[in-house]
Amino acid sequence: MLSTHNPGKLAEIPVNRIRPNPDNPRMTFRQGELDELQESIRLYGIQVPIAVFKRGNDFVLIDGERRFRCASKLNLKTIPALIQKQPGPLQNLLLMFNIHALREQWDLLTIALKLPTIIDLIEEEKGASPTEIELATQTGLSRSVIRRCRLLTDLPNKYQNMLLEELKKPKRKQLLSEDLFIEMEKALKTVDRAMPGVIKDKDRARDMLLRKYKSKVIDNIVDFRKMAKIARAETVSADPAEAKVALQRLLTDPNYSINRAWEETVSVAYADRDIASRIEHLLSKLDEIESSQIDDDVREKLLQLIERAQTLLEPGDE
Repeated sequence: MLSTHNPGKLAEIPVNRIRPNPDNPRMTFRQGELDELQESIRLYGIQVPIAVFKRGNDFVLIDGERRFRCASKLNLKTIPALIQKQPGPLQNLLLMFNIHALREQWDLLTIALKLPTIIDLIEEEKGASPTEIELATQTGLSRSVIRRCRLLTDLPNKYQNMLLEELKKPKRKQLLSEDLFIEMEKALKTVDRAMPGVIKDKDRARDMLLRKYKSKVIDNIVDFRKMAKIARAETVSADPAEAKVALQRLLTDPNYSINRAWEETVSVAYADRDIASRIEHLLSKLDEIESSQIDDDVREKLLQLIERAQTLLEPGDE
């Protein structure tokens, strides 16, 4: 057996001397995933060593808690481990974050709940809060992931706990997801910013939207993006007063869907803007070519476009 006291060395260490890392951001370990890993270890052994540091007579995990849990269940006496020098609090967290960035195993909420601690530790070390770029560099997370995490961090504890309970379930049985809360929070922020006063109580608004999602009145989380577009009705010359009434109803009427609110307020205006944008793009492309360069297929499509445009431009029947 290799020495268990030499940092930076690979060793077989006693399973009963290993302790979970109290700073591990990962909070949920789904039983189905653990069962699959345990069976693999039973058949083939542990193929990838865990990483630990020594503290007193014990070893504290840096990476490999699932492998450690399975080894304990299988009553293995030892486990292969890479013994590292004991890190400081910030380095401890950053090591685990960068390991996650390579493997994509953690739930996003797990990351979100630890980010404030990392920010505080960096601030203590350098005397200033880290920028988003610095935070991304330190943690190995992309800036977009950090922004998504902050939406979850800002959730009241009630909703964080609701999501944590959901994340304990197998993926196929989860009704509420991190993406659902992120899309909902983005929409509510946009409504609050574009139409102040529409949201009287944000928690009541959240509860109503979650109720609608559970009852299938809202059947797709992407629909929340339409809610945000309704709040920006003025940007497409739609009636903001109508949009405001629809949003207020959306947050109080349990049977009123986002799609219905969309159709009754801004759908035509956004369609018009989309058509205008596409026509403008087409015109710029047509400026780049000569008529002699147009093949028969393109010519036929242009003739169809002209015919359709003339039909749309004809005055309606009196």
